Amino acid sequence: MPKYKKVNEGIIDNFITKIFTSVGKGLESRAIKKLSKSDPELAKQFNDLQKTKKEIDNYLTKKEKQAISKGEKPEFMTKFK
Repeated sequence: MPKYKKVNEGIIDNFITKIFTSVGKGLESRAIKKLSKSDPELAKQFNDLQKTKKEIDNYLTKKEKQAISKGEKPEFMTKFK
């Protein structure tokens, strides 16, 4: 009888965090490529995620990106309370 690893929220949360981190850094691991080949829906969603990241990068100014990387609020967010 096979022994399966118990899947809980922590494992799923870590997996999703790693995917978003790799997308944020612009890296695409072999594991994601392999999963994309076996699951076309995941591949489509991953490509949409990369496209959205590029759109956000184009939208943000250099000054806003520097503020975000320093952990500060960018100018457009200081307008909101």
